[in-house]
Amino acid sequence: MPRCRRCGNDNSLASSLFPPASDTANAPPYGLVANFKKDGSLTTMECQGASLDDAQEAYEDPEHYFDTCPVCGAKDIEW
Repeated sequence: MPRCRRCGNDNSLASSLFPPASDTANAPPYGLVANFKKDGSLTTMECQGASLDDAQEAYEDPEHYFDTCPVCGAKDIEW
């Protein structure tokens, strides 16, 4: 199961590979965020800047794409 080593978050991870869809103050901070079950399987993704093809690749290889904790911003993710 993926987990942030800094804050312990194991619910959602973000990808630093995709910028947010907009640079405005109200834009989400990440272009792609995924939610995970306790067993580590990916349940849902929010695409706010990634294409559907990029999202599909991230779904197939989450360890490569989801490298940031959206809670604390750390890039110290344990898989």
